[in-house]
Amino acid sequence: MKKTVVLAGAVALASTNHASAQDPAGTMLERIVITTPLRRETTLERSTSSVTVIDRQSIERSAAPDLPSLLKSHTGVSIVSYGGQGAASNLYLRGMSASQTLVLVNGVRVGSATTGTASLGNISLDSIERIEVAKGAHSAQYGSDAMGGVVNIITRQGGPCAEGRDSCGSVTAGVSHPWGGTLSANVRGQSASGVDYSFGGSLIGTRGYDFTLPTAYGHEPDDDGFLLGSINASLSKQFDWGRVYGDAVLARSRSQYDDAYPGADEVDTTSFTGKLGTEIKHSDDWSSTVELSSSLDRSHNFRNDVPGDSRFNSSRYGLFASTSKDFNIGAVSHVLIGGAEIYREQVNSTINFDVKARTLAAVFSQYSLSYDALTVDSGIRYDHNGQFGGATTYNVGASYEILPDLRLRSSFATGFRAPSFNELYYPNYSNPNLRPEKSKSYEVGLNWQAGADTNLDVAFYQTWLADAIASNPPTYLPFNVAKARISGFEAALAHRFSTEWSGKVALDVREPLNQDNGKYIPYRDRLKAMAEVTYSPTEQLDLTTRVLYGAARYANAANTTRLPDYITVDFTALYALDASSQVKFAVENLFDADYSTVTDYRAPGRTFNLSVTRTF
Repeated sequence: MKKTVVLAGAVALASTNHASAQDPAGTMLERIVITTPLRRETTLERSTSSVTVIDRQSIERSAAPDLPSLLKSHTGVSIVSYGGQGAASNLYLRGMSASQTLVLVNGVRVGSATTGTASLGNISLDSIERIEVAKGAHSAQYGSDAMGGVVNIITRQGGPCAEGRDSCGSVTAGVSHPWGGTLSANVRGQSASGVDYSFGGSLIGTRGYDFTLPTAYGHEPDDDGFLLGSINASLSKQFDWGRVYGDAVLARSRSQYDDAYPGADEVDTTSFTGKLGTEIKHSDDWSSTVELSSSLDRSHNFRNDVPGDSRFNSSRYGLFASTSKDFNIGAVSHVLIGGAEIYREQVNSTINFDVKARTLAAVFSQYSLSYDALTVDSGIRYDHNGQFGGATTYNVGASYEILPDLRLRSSFATGFRAPSFNELYYPNYSNPNLRPEKSKSYEVGLNWQAGADTNLDVAFYQTWLADAIASNPPTYLPFNVAKARISGFEAALAHRFSTEWSGKVALDVREPLNQDNGKYIPYRDRLKAMAEVTYSPTEQLDLTTRVLYGAARYANAANTTRLPDYITVDFTALYALDASSQVKFAVENLFDADYSTVTDYRAPGRTFNLSVTRTF
């Protein structure tokens, strides 16, 4: 009965977050600038595809201790975790797998070339300025892997501080239960010579808990701990002719997990992402960009006092160049972009891969127009991969303001994914003849800004997947065979009732079908609902409660095993001691719900966090 009441309440208010970023009082911000969908600046309100923006204030008001926990309540996003903090976590967008979802840090592709997925646990929340989640296929902009969408994590940036100060910053210290703690510091500002800068670092540790059930393979009855250290930096300088900029994030962690003795039960993961770029303003309406980028993902699996280990090290180096020209013909504004991208992936491992490097190159073009209430975006891209040849992808979308503050959007896009090194070359479990996965998808959405205090966004989408890569026992050799169709509906509603009360609700309904056998694809959410209420009785106090409902999911391809539905409740209290000090008390999974997102792996139980932040 309790589950029915919670779900009915969420559905009644129905909630995607096309314009979800909010100020502390809950009022929707206008003219939010985003960069992810088109790889250039545009406004959120005129986007032709669904985009969720998670800003710094939303991160601070969340009870989430890490990135997977932060993302899981947003529409279109599903998280499958093999335990708590530090455990392997897979990010699915709109029912597509983790390898079909592209993760970026400051616009740079990250993740392992062997597994094809990103180490989400290595990205500290303290280093993040905002997150842009562009849903739907974006291969025409980013190439391989962007079939379900793109998650772009933007770290803290520099610039002038409030009240005209040249520099400012913050220090946060906290404790958690299960036993753990956090310590972080950030400083940003602008130097006398006009250099915008930001530097930060964080240290996070937790004793953790026993991630696996006794029925799990390799179960060890012990706590699985996690320790993470990370640093981030950003520099930029504006000139008369343009801008020079650079970003870097370095993180190293140690995670414990369970495996059959004498197998490895700890992993050291090192990740690095960095870029250097310049934007040249040829004129007021013509500019060019050149960026050099690098990302590293290194994992070392071992067991103390046991000989033998395994290492999987990936490196990626890239060059990106584009030029953009704006021009007007009568009342119509046009933007034309052309560019090229090349990057090289390399693998260094204790496993003997037959092929250890590959080069991917692409050329692309985009065209956009704006006329009164109409916006049209289009793009085409050709990617060449020495392993399987070429792939051409394209997209076209339109947005139209049919009434004041009521905007209709629609888009169609194709996507592809290149097989990972594991799928192609892992000894005895690979297939070097794999073809790339391909997709077609469309969406129709509507956004209504019903006054300063209310925003409603809804979207319907459908994706067709062909040549999907699958593997079956007993050989587990990957092959191209599967066809899938994923249909879904998303809705998000945010409203400020008064200066004290505000709320959000969200709803995800999805049908992820394997068309080869008519079964549901395993571990895909079919129904998810969220409701959140914030109460601010004084200027010093903010209280937020969030309820998340996840319906039952199938855990195997035959649909004979199901993971039960679940309800979790999170609570956050923020209290300003004075103008420079704030206390945060957060409880994740307040009622200690017992649930799993993967068979035989426990999701986190009740978790307490208490921290103090001092700004200067």
